[in-house]
Amino acid sequence: MQILTLSDTHGLHRRIGKIPDADVVIHAGDISNVGEEHQVEDFLKWFSALPHQHKIFIAGNHDFFFERETTSYIQKFIPENVIYLNDSACEINGVNFWGSPITPEFMNWAFNRKRGNEIAKHWKLIPKNTDVLITHGPPFGKLDTNANNYKTGCEICSKW
Repeated sequence: MQILTLSDTHGLHRRIGKIPDADVVIHAGDISNVGEEHQVEDFLKWFSALPHQHKIFIAGNHDFFFERETTSYIQKFIPENVIYLNDSACEINGVNFWGSPITPEFMNWAFNRKRGNEIAKHWKLIPKNTDVLITHGPPFGKLDTNANNYKTGCEICSKW
């Protein structure tokens, strides 16, 4: 199974050139700039039209729409050929995917959780049989340093 990953397009997804072939395309969050409904709608139209057989995405810390709206309202936006994961799983051809938008608290963005027990609750939900884990944030110390030399990654996730 070939898996292609994208993230942090921040509403600029239509500027991406040709996307390589793969069996599964995953967008790991920040589909929008600040989570406005029209940005989400535009992304989902674009994403659902991609030629990839399977399409999975999670929200990111800029995707406030997914944090503030109800699950039933969000589901109205999700095309039938797109899978949205929010502390949830799906299985494709025997491969188990788990996705979570949760990130350690940082500048009051969407899906932020306090480090320690509050964020650990989410990681404890991850099934043991997960083959592909999709998160918006990295583990602590793994490509997580921002422009101010602050490590934004999750310490608990790095031990997972």
